[in-house]
Amino acid sequence: MSSATLVLQEYKWPIFKVFSVLFLAFLLLSGAGWWGVIFDQRVILPFAALLAVPLLYALLRRENPVWALTAASVPAGVAIGAINLTTPLILIETPEEAIASPIVYSPIALGLILSYGLRVIAPAYQYNSEKTGVVGLWTCQLVTVACIAAYLLGTVDGADIFARPSSLLFFLAVTLCCFAFNDQARLTSGEVMARAGLMTCLLAAVYSVTLYTAGAAINDPKFIGPALADSQTMMLYGALILVAVGAIGVRPAEDRDLLTRDWHLTEAYVFITLIVFPPQTLLELMSESMG
Repeated sequence: MSSATLVLQEYKWPIFKVFSVLFLAFLLLSGAGWWGVIFDQRVILPFAALLAVPLLYALLRRENPVWALTAASVPAGVAIGAINLTTPLILIETPEEAIASPIVYSPIALGLILSYGLRVIAPAYQYNSEKTGVVGLWTCQLVTVACIAAYLLGTVDGADIFARPSSLLFFLAVTLCCFAFNDQARLTSGEVMARAGLMTCLLAAVYSVTLYTAGAAINDPKFIGPALADSQTMMLYGALILVAVGAIGVRPAEDRDLLTRDWHLTEAYVFITLIVFPPQTLLELMSESMG
């Protein structure tokens, strides 16, 4: 077995790579259930808007865009999932609306699929430790925000709910802390912003559970929704920063560290959605069908 593995590592036949990608794509697309949730316009349209940023940025710099897209895929899934979760939380009125919609979970699933799928065709992992220009960093962040804002304004009623001053202040506070405690690590501006984005998402997960617990004690769902929106938009802001820094090439020194970051993001997002917006259990489904 080891000799066969060494042969594949040494030659890396192009036909073998093409076959593996096509086989994976066939398995995913042949399942009819995937089409309805993965290719829902509330999932695929914002994904296209966000991933256009790393794609265009890499093309402008005449670089291979695969690793930039890989680094941005899971954060994009978290951002879109946060959007699809926030809207029903604000407008919830009936018990039926408290059951998780597939579009709450499908964005993170698509992000993971793209992240792992793109690695199949990715070139050798390279870490660029050069300092990221401040102008380029903030320009990319503004473009990322503009792309998702254009999607929200064009497709979501009441898109102003995503502009929440309290969430922005929390994000700014986390960012200031990351810069203040950078005296030992000596990270670049882009690396500090990447850390701030991740820490904001993790803080949002803890904050969300805290708000939900407090709201549940009051037993008023109409209070819980708007309160949770603050934490969800905080996660959205953190994820957008990670998309932007990934687009300009900021990523961990090793691929396994990038994988670890993506799993932390996935765990944080799935953790709060399973607590706040869980799908029906098998017992509940069976009870409804028998009743």
